[in-house]
Amino acid sequence: MALTTVKQLLDHAKKHKYGVGAYNVNNMENIQAIMKAASETRSPVIIQASRGALKYTNFTYLKHLMYAAVEENPDIPVALHLDHGDTLDSVKKAIAIGFTSVMIDASHHSFEENVRITKEVVEYA
Repeated sequence: MALTTVKQLLDHAKKHKYGVGAYNVNNMENIQAIMKAASETRSPVIIQASRGALKYTNFTYLKHLMYAAVEENPDIPVALHLDHGDTLDSVKKAIAIGFTSVMIDASHHSFEENVRITKEVVEYA
């Protein structure tokens, strides 16, 4: 499998002077289209689950769709990213199922609470 971290993808991109696309996905068709384009262009990708996607579906469905994309495209480096997770629980779930990157967005809280939550995420991750 070509599952990798966002850091590894971005370090390679910086060294070789190219960009990496990051795409929020909601369903199988999204993931298939992204992976088809990545395969045709031999480009690494970051597949993201957003809060919106998690309202539409759930981690279990997304996990299997994302892992199918990785399995079907072993030559394409893929990172799985939680985009704008809004709770520590969502971060924990993403890490538990194998996401290689998480981002907490606690901006809807006070600055102090945002910092506290962000520290918790960093410590957990």
